[in-house]
Amino acid sequence: MTTNAMTWFYRAPENIAYYIAERVNGTFWEARMPGVFLDVVRAESPFEMKGNYNGMPIEMEWEPAKWLRLTTSPASPALAQGLGNILHRKPNLSYETAEGETVWEWWLDGVDSDTRTPYAGAARHTRQSR
Repeated sequence: MTTNAMTWFYRAPENIAYYIAERVNGTFWEARMPGVFLDVVRAESPFEMKGNYNGMPIEMEWEPAKWLRLTTSPASPALAQGLGNILHRKPNLSYETAEGETVWEWWLDGVDSDTRTPYAGAARHTRQSR
């Protein structure tokens, strides 16, 4: 089954963990990122998945058609860029937590996203026009 972000991010997926896992993992694999494997932690909005990227722990949380947060440790700009390609947009924000995790956020609602994080060192990224 070929899938893309339209089936799980831009539209709400069914609240069935198996379907969500198949769609999200399939999207990464179709984007030539076979090192990504995610399991569903929460199958309702905000959705949450945890897994790994080439052995590195990662976490993804999102509210369909609103926002998505990718957390990695250590930082993985290549994964964030790959997810940006999947979503067809650059992240709005990235920052490092006190625990040393790197977080990238994508926001679709146009709200100034740097007000939503307590991290003073947050880096704003150039917004893409739609």
